[in-house]
Amino acid sequence: MSFKEYYVRSYDGTRLLAWELQSKQSPPENLVLMFHGNAENLSSHVFNLAWMIEKKTDVLIFDYRGYGLSEGSPYPRGVVEDGLRFLNLAYDKFTEGGYKRLIIYTQSLGGAIALRALEEVSWRDQISLLVLDSTFRSPQEVAKAKSKILWPLISAEYTADKKLSHLTMPILVIHATRDPIIPIKLGRELYETAPSLKKTFWQLDEADAYHGNVFFLGKGVYREKFVQLLNGVK
Repeated sequence: MSFKEYYVRSYDGTRLLAWELQSKQSPPENLVLMFHGNAENLSSHVFNLAWMIEKKTDVLIFDYRGYGLSEGSPYPRGVVEDGLRFLNLAYDKFTEGGYKRLIIYTQSLGGAIALRALEEVSWRDQISLLVLDSTFRSPQEVAKAKSKILWPLISAEYTADKKLSHLTMPILVIHATRDPIIPIKLGRELYETAPSLKKTFWQLDEADAYHGNVFFLGKGVYREKFVQLLNGVK
């Protein structure tokens, strides 16, 4: 696949690595910005969405500070500022590139980061679709679901407001029923709390549905379903 690799400075000067996967069809109609999950780095997470370059889509993915080849060490405010930097970069690319749709795709920890960063942007109504895949609002909520004893020790610093009042754009929430890492009730809470008038919930009941593997299920059935969903948004 064809892609560009480059570094972007976060707002405090920290160098962050980015990859930009280029559509195999020109001109591309969609631009996807991916906020990946906690484990590993962009070089593995990118394969969750790499198939989209066959669907008139450019994919932009980056590593938060302390991940992969990005500089620094991760901490709540820092990674949110990294997310904000790439949100604004993606928006500039979207407006200048003539795309039809801007999609923000978040997975696991990436969702918590994006949810907070999105509070800081004024152009949220330009987002065609926000995807919250196997994710949650704050690490403290995950800790509370896992342990009634330890959760008070987990910081809720720099996480999205509980009302999620800024989530008025179209939303897709994806969660596996038996997700062993992030309980499905946290995904359901995001869906129920978001005030968006256009929201969809995909509950994955398949036996092999795990954590963030939606596009590897059923020989790609959810890939086509996702493309159909995109075709139905602005």
